[in-house]
Amino acid sequence: MKNYKALKAASKASVAKVKVIDVAKVDEVKNDDGVVTTKAVAEQSHEELQLTCKCYNAQTGEAKDDSVRAYLLSDVKREIERCKSEVTKIEAKQADWEELEKDLKAL
Repeated sequence: MKNYKALKAASKASVAKVKVIDVAKVDEVKNDDGVVTTKAVAEQSHEELQLTCKCYNAQTGEAKDDSVRAYLLSDVKREIERCKSEVTKIEAKQADWEELEKDLKAL
C-alpha cells in the first residue's frame, strides 16, 4: 500500500473489521392465500478487513466516493516479505557499487 503511513497520519486512510452479509436473513413469507412461499433462511456472513481511503478529483479538489479495499493478513504478510527481499537485493547491489568505488579511489 503506497503512502499508507502518510495517508493515515493525514486522516485520509483508515482500517476496519467489517461484517459482510453474504445471504440476508429471511423469515417465512406467505402469499395472500396464507401459503408459505419462502421458508426461513439464516443469515450468512463473514468478517472482512478493509482499508478505506479518501479520494479527491485531482483537477477540482472535490471529494469523490471513498476507495474501499479488502485485505487478507496472509496477502499483507506476503507483500511485506516481497519488500524485504527487494531491500536485501538493493542493499547487496549498493554494497557492490561501494566496494567498486573504494577500489577505484585506492588507485
